[in-house]
Amino acid sequence: MPRPRKKAEVNPRRPAEIDRYDEANSARLGLICVQERIPADYTRWDVEWSVDGRTARLTCISPSEYGGVPHGLDGDFATTLNLMYLEQGAPESGEVNTTAYQLLIKAGFPDSGQYYQALQESLDRLKGATYSASESWRDKRFERWTTVKFNIIEQIDAETALGLSFGSGTVLKIRLAKPVVQSLRAQYLKPLDMTFVQSLSRALTRSLYRILDARRYDPVHPGEPVTTLRLRLKDWARECKLVETLPGRIRRNLDGAHEELIARGYLRSVVYEGTRANTDIIYEFGDVQLSPPAPEPTLQVIPDSPLVEALCREGVVLPVARKLVLDYGDMHVTTRMEAFQTILKGGYTPKRRSAFLVDVIKDREGKYASVLGAQPNPGPSLVAHPPAAPSPTPPVEDALELTDQVQAEFRALPYEEQAARALTTVRMFVGRELRDYHLKGLMASMLSGELDPFTVQQDVFRAASDLRLPEFAQQLRDVYSGHPS
Repeated sequence: MPRPRKKAEVNPRRPAEIDRYDEANSARLGLICVQERIPADYTRWDVEWSVDGRTARLTCISPSEYGGVPHGLDGDFATTLNLMYLEQGAPESGEVNTTAYQLLIKAGFPDSGQYYQALQESLDRLKGATYSASESWRDKRFERWTTVKFNIIEQIDAETALGLSFGSGTVLKIRLAKPVVQSLRAQYLKPLDMTFVQSLSRALTRSLYRILDARRYDPVHPGEPVTTLRLRLKDWARECKLVETLPGRIRRNLDGAHEELIARGYLRSVVYEGTRANTDIIYEFGDVQLSPPAPEPTLQVIPDSPLVEALCREGVVLPVARKLVLDYGDMHVTTRMEAFQTILKGGYTPKRRSAFLVDVIKDREGKYASVLGAQPNPGPSLVAHPPAAPSPTPPVEDALELTDQVQAEFRALPYEEQAARALTTVRMFVGRELRDYHLKGLMASMLSGELDPFTVQQDVFRAASDLRLPEFAQQLRDVYSGHPS
């Protein structure tokens, strides 16, 4: 199981300031067990309660071969898929088109083998688990409670050059459950402070935060969230889908998450009252009492895009991250973050990582041109460029050695992985301007040796740096227009 991530401190925003959203039914019902680890035989849970005088029921059945019911990191990926679906325009097909790399980064996880494995296992569980919601699923279109049966993911199409295992170049087409899609398209949503979610250190805390935050809103007439919430402890354990239902063990399972949410200011207090057989848990929320940050007079408030969130994960404070994206634009910031990562991979260790990243983004004097414009010539180039201007003194001791090291690390990968990573880079920068057959043609050219993957990747970076991405995409369309599938 992946180890907990070290997180940058981010304060929760007040509910009125949140501008990202999640599907309200999924959040309120708590489809994902909050526990990080579960017994292999925990393959079913059932919850019953009363809705408008009628008995409502929610059941989950999941094959043991996938590791039991959805739990742990599964909640992070399910939520991220909902966000990506909305960002991609909420198509009627219910499909999310992405890569394994993009899904990991969007969910706030690093580009590493253990997380690709965790992603693959999570998607299998989300597809394999069957949910039955009886008189408990809110249909906003008709303003009524309904009964639905679904799998969170209906279909997964994965294309990978590395056999059956996911890698950075794995291309994913994921179709979400019809009831979830209908809710998202009908805008049955609840606010979600995604930056704060991703700043929490444990999957348990993130899962508890999502279900707890959803319970603050009235499911029929959403308005301002409540400031306190009182629940019967055993009922709350069932809503969290905990394996243990004894009061002492429930408290031990949740104490770590409570402590983090209190320390971070989301909760003011957690109090237990009553007898052992009838214990209540009372949550008092702290975020509504937080004073709103004073706005900067010249700063335009913009939504927290994935790029802003990526900057925050590197330790850049939220106002500065927003201003960088606003002042310099998505493409400039994206290109400079690539250069920042390249410099770090070359062995350079800055005293303050976030300050160094801001300097790379703001640089207008060409201090980092040697990295941004590095263009070895190991094979035929996809795009012709003018000769690069002489670069000033680089920020690291030897720019040429750095470029050689980056290239050596890339070429040490299996050739198929090199091609997959290059294709992922192309998708990240110009994927929306290309068809599948353009990308398949490019991949075939790299696998056949006609094009060098490292050169292709550097071509993308240079095109982004020179603001020539539209021309780059057009050249790909011209070259591979004869390869329709």
